[in-house]
Amino acid sequence: MKNIRYILLAAGLVLLLTFPLWRFGWSDSRLGSLDSGPDPQTPVNVYVDGAATANGQNGSKQHPFTTIEAARDYIRELQRPLPQGGITVWVKGGEYTLASTLEWTAADSGTASSPIIYRSFSGEKVSLTNGKTVNPADWQPLDAQARSRVNPAIKPDQLVELDVRKLGFRNINGFTGGDSFTEQWGILQLIVNDTMQPISQWPNRDDASQGTRPGWAVASGILNARSFFYDPKQSQNTGAASRMMRWEQAIKSGHDVYLQGFWRTVWSPVTIRIQQIQAASRSIELSKTPKGGIGSKFSAFAEDATNHNPYRVGDGSEEWRLLNLLEEIDQPGEWALDFKDGKLYYYPSRPLNQSQTVIADNTDPIVRINGASYMKLIGFEFKNGMGNGITMQNTNHITLAGLTIRNVSNGGITDIGGSQNMIQSNDIYDTGSFGISVSNAGNRAKLESSNTRITNNHIYNTGILIHLEPLIIRESVGMRIDHNLLHDVPKDAIRYTFSNKLLFEYNEVHNTGLVEGDTGAFYTAQDWGSYGNVLRYNLIHHNQRSNGFYADGGSSGNTYQNNIIQDTKRAFIIENGHHNVATGNLLINIGTMEINDRSSSLNYGLNSEYAKRLRALNPMSGAWKTYGEQLAKQYGLTGNLWSHVLSAGWKPQYPNGSKLNNNVIIGQATIALPKKGDTSATGNTTIKTIQAAGFYNYSNLDLRTNNNAILKKFPSLNRVITEIGLYKDPYRVQPLKRNEYDALRNHASTSN
Repeated sequence: MKNIRYILLAAGLVLLLTFPLWRFGWSDSRLGSLDSGPDPQTPVNVYVDGAATANGQNGSKQHPFTTIEAARDYIRELQRPLPQGGITVWVKGGEYTLASTLEWTAADSGTASSPIIYRSFSGEKVSLTNGKTVNPADWQPLDAQARSRVNPAIKPDQLVELDVRKLGFRNINGFTGGDSFTEQWGILQLIVNDTMQPISQWPNRDDASQGTRPGWAVASGILNARSFFYDPKQSQNTGAASRMMRWEQAIKSGHDVYLQGFWRTVWSPVTIRIQQIQAASRSIELSKTPKGGIGSKFSAFAEDATNHNPYRVGDGSEEWRLLNLLEEIDQPGEWALDFKDGKLYYYPSRPLNQSQTVIADNTDPIVRINGASYMKLIGFEFKNGMGNGITMQNTNHITLAGLTIRNVSNGGITDIGGSQNMIQSNDIYDTGSFGISVSNAGNRAKLESSNTRITNNHIYNTGILIHLEPLIIRESVGMRIDHNLLHDVPKDAIRYTFSNKLLFEYNEVHNTGLVEGDTGAFYTAQDWGSYGNVLRYNLIHHNQRSNGFYADGGSSGNTYQNNIIQDTKRAFIIENGHHNVATGNLLINIGTMEINDRSSSLNYGLNSEYAKRLRALNPMSGAWKTYGEQLAKQYGLTGNLWSHVLSAGWKPQYPNGSKLNNNVIIGQATIALPKKGDTSATGNTTIKTIQAAGFYNYSNLDLRTNNNAILKKFPSLNRVITEIGLYKDPYRVQPLKRNEYDALRNHASTSN
């Protein structure tokens, strides 16, 4: 019977070849154009059409399955081995709402000669969602109690409420992190007309009157480790009751009120519930003490006014904002989830009977691929989930290409324990957390490469709820990350940690660190063993709120070669660590590049965490021993690198072997080196002006030049600058150009 199916489906190939498939991709003006690529020529073809009749489904073009799950299950039943050339599942355009996660396992694997391909028809948009559409009739006017809490700047009739408890939504009783959290959000998300709606906040996102930038207020001083003073003007509000009085009344009525703040550091803001507001002293007490206590870590110590404990005096740099409260909904689009009421309050920008409202309440990923191999997902859109778009675990030879992932409360794509995977030409944006996260790719204990590649992806507007990076790589070996475009993100663009032999090349990054401080376009930290990571031919531009390449906390063995860094305060910042070498880079309009020694204030010695992590890798045996011998030769040392690093005589607490040599600086910049450690900054060339550099078209970042002084240090510049960033391939048919979207200026500090 299964062989007969093969014959029938193979015969369908003839029909397929004459079937008129459109050869253009659907487009979004912000993204350029994606497509699902050329039509594969496979001997077996299965069809899915969600709008088809449910009668007589057999997967043929005439009687397609109505769900992707049905096609998957059909393929599972086919006789093995699969036909030479593989199987293609063709999915007709439309929106497919999934009752549960769409999952593939090892049982769904293809082979190298018989891959299994799931793809949309070229030119047709296939959307997969696990969000729940809300009936417009379920939105109701505010009840009397809620009306009494409405911001006096608006009228109660402008808001509506949704009884999410009565409707059976699950993630409505509180933030996952409880009273205090940094990365645990965990409440449902509101999506209206295909756009994630902003949770209510004070100050408003465009209001700079309460601090130094829009969307944030600053502390007026610190009372003790968990209490701070607010400015009298911050209590003012239109109407009879002051802002703080209304917040205090909400708390007394049992409604949770949360503040998010940079209580001690300028990175990783912590969200904490308010315990009480003291109007007499104009102070706010948090329910939990932030780690280290309130007060910038860079300010002086003082004594707690009540308990005589040391705390840091606030210096006006401690930024904070209120999140998720009915009382502060005052702009169209804002909403708040009230945990006590079990209701979602919303200020619609247009009548809800003219809108599509979706609630993302499913914490599972939209798609999970667990243990499968030799599969391809091509040309789909994943949206409106509360979890990840796609989660992969222990996979190999999986291709994700031409996908769009957006409006997800967590991340876009997670790849855990994978190898030989290809993540290519995807658009990922409007995510609550990260874009792409890869961990445990390859085998670090044995230094075995994963050979996974991440290429030609456009990732932006990530970290809307939780500030994680658009691209994260952890505990991985042997990956290529190239030609990606990353921009408009709250912190670092690329974070890679505890990894080896990563190649970052031809990536374009701009406008990072828009919310947090002390960040880097490329950031790594805390590993003496992280040798072999090469960063070359990358372009960082319009990046005033962030550093360029940041090797923090002892990170070692990074090679920065022939990169271009423009309009960035610190092009390179290397904090201790070893053998971080920057050479042949083009640096335009930067403030400084520096190598620092922090060993006098922090532990970077042989009893440090960095030394312990290196010893845990057993570096004097197996693959690590061999690697140490190779590295010793590379850096001009005798024997084994690790025997030097782990010896007191080599003084590993200092940034030994780090160099900033033979770079080209356009404009005025300073170079800072520490007094201790084996470091250098030699052979650097300075050209005083942009005009003297002779760039073809600096305003459009066409940095080709005939300037011999530049080309001597960066011989391949004129080729490299034309190849950086997104490229045309079968899935990205119309790459963005920098002058076709808002890429050629520094964007304002934002409030996500």
